[in-house]
Amino acid sequence: MSTSSQKVSNAPSAAVFKPRSLPTAGAERLKSDYRMYGGLLLTLGICAAYGSFADIASLDSPNSALQVATLVAAILQAVFGLTCMFVGLCSVVMDIGNTKLTTLACVFIQLAWCPFLVGLTTIGMGIVADPSENPWIPAIYNPTSAHVKFIGSMAFFGLVAAAIGMVGSLAFFSFSMHAIQAGNPEHRSGLYFRGRAKTYNGLLILAGFTQLAIGSFIINKYGNGPLPEPINAFVYPVIYFPEISITVGLVQMIVGFIGIARSLRKSQDKESTWFQALCFFMYICIISMQILSQVAYAPGGIAAAAAPTLACVYFGLSLMPAFLDWKMNHVPDNLEGYYEDQTIEPKQELFLEMEQSIKQSSNDYNFETSNDSNV
Repeated sequence: MSTSSQKVSNAPSAAVFKPRSLPTAGAERLKSDYRMYGGLLLTLGICAAYGSFADIASLDSPNSALQVATLVAAILQAVFGLTCMFVGLCSVVMDIGNTKLTTLACVFIQLAWCPFLVGLTTIGMGIVADPSENPWIPAIYNPTSAHVKFIGSMAFFGLVAAAIGMVGSLAFFSFSMHAIQAGNPEHRSGLYFRGRAKTYNGLLILAGFTQLAIGSFIINKYGNGPLPEPINAFVYPVIYFPEISITVGLVQMIVGFIGIARSLRKSQDKESTWFQALCFFMYICIISMQILSQVAYAPGGIAAAAAPTLACVYFGLSLMPAFLDWKMNHVPDNLEGYYEDQTIEPKQELFLEMEQSIKQSSNDYNFETSNDSNV
């Protein structure tokens, strides 16, 4: 039987480490990117599915064709949201993926245009409605046809920004996962992210402009907040304080203009993180001011169901500028060889060698200990 000193001598030692089939840096980058896309798809899928539940619960007994269409659109939104959740979960937690399943998610995401079209139809019907029965401005304000059309027009552009921000972000990550599975990860270079950053920051500016315009219009026509009854602009369903709409709109526009300016630079800024912090601050402003403060002022919590839905709707529009800014500043403009690189940084190589050597020595130690106990 071996003595305890003999057992200790076989314990893992960090004195000498020899390379043992280390993974390449390119393979690790590819795996990291795939899991990153999957994790963000999972998060946005949760937002899409959760954002549909309020409509499904409130329209369980629709009494008009438009309400039926709204219910069907909400169910479709839940379907593609849950599909994205499953695909994202497989990549992040189980580290598995399937090209056909990801393709199915890409196809299901296109169902998101159904809620978008239903929303546009709802806005269009509200614009042409009789001013005394319009869905935007309460009758106590004696709205005119011009007032209703202005609020409806701003609601239209606000919906365009929010919907494309949400649907586009889901499609972006699902197609990025599909590109990796199809063997074309090099298509997502720094230049690709730079171009997309212009698009999503432009949508952010559009969303901010609609809020700024609505808030300024309300103050000009109906006075400062708090208003006796809220004005509903569809994607901004509860407006008691137009000053808040102006403030949040200005913050969104400022962030969007800064994001576009950063995307126009040719050099990369690998050190700064202040723009990501600014985007996070903007989302906090959206949640705390635009959503919670306005909704909480409604008596009896009658608009409480709108708060989580709106937070989910605006998540994609707030996330994408920060994400794309980071990627365009850290991913090379030319990805040739980026995912096939055979070199590993010295610190990473030492860590991997130590990890594999310790694991092998630990297995040898456990095997010998097991044999000794059987002697």
